[in-house]
Amino acid sequence: MKEKQVILNGNSFDILEYFKQHLTVDNYEQSTTYGLNFEYGKGFLTVFEKYFSRNDSVASLTLHIHPLENEQVEVIMIVSGSETGIFKIDWWIGKSIMKTMDKLIEELS
Repeated sequence: MKEKQVILNGNSFDILEYFKQHLTVDNYEQSTTYGLNFEYGKGFLTVFEKYFSRNDSVASLTLHIHPLENEQVEVIMIVSGSETGIFKIDWWIGKSIMKTMDKLIEELS
């Protein structure tokens, strides 16, 4: 399992919509989203899944989008299910998903 945390400027809803739009183009399917109320606004917990034919597996990307004060948003990204087989080989899937997210975050900033 790989995880990462970033702080972005903006609001939770716009950031969620940005990720939804760009991940869908990259063949991720959004499986579920929950809206959560926090002190500084509405946040989201959402899960995306992507099928990888090279090892016949599905990996998930969970995003926790949490509004902070001063129009900032904390995004926690967790990749799971990328390790398959008895030896838990990742086949660089987790790294690939995080690389996609790093690119999207860079474009967003």
